[in-house]
Amino acid sequence: MTRRIIGLTPDAPASAALTLMASAGVHHLPVFYGNRCRAVLREADVIQHLAASPTSPVDRAATRVGRLIRPLTSVDMSARRSDAARCMNAAGTDAVLVIGHHGPAGIVTAADLVRSLADERAHPESAPS
Repeated sequence: MTRRIIGLTPDAPASAALTLMASAGVHHLPVFYGNRCRAVLREADVIQHLAASPTSPVDRAATRVGRLIRPLTSVDMSARRSDAARCMNAAGTDAVLVIGHHGPAGIVTAADLVRSLADERAHPESAPS
């Protein structure tokens, strides 16, 4: 789980979102409406828009991320990784927001789940029950 949450607002341009993702080394950004996280932006969706849109590259880069977002899917902080995986599968997404006592606590991605499973196989004595 990524615990350092870096997000943006729906009026941010796609170019700023990609710059933020690249500098932070992440592939998903929560999108905040005021102080509430309401959606997620996936790097793949931004890249697909930039590559496939019929408008000019400058116009595509200026597209507001609010047009590219996906609905937010979340799990409680006490959820098991299998709960996160089921939630991702049901929503057709590859990331879920983890909600703690005071709001967003992190993001779990499909890549996080794969790393967790691979680590468990390499070190079975430290596997969660």
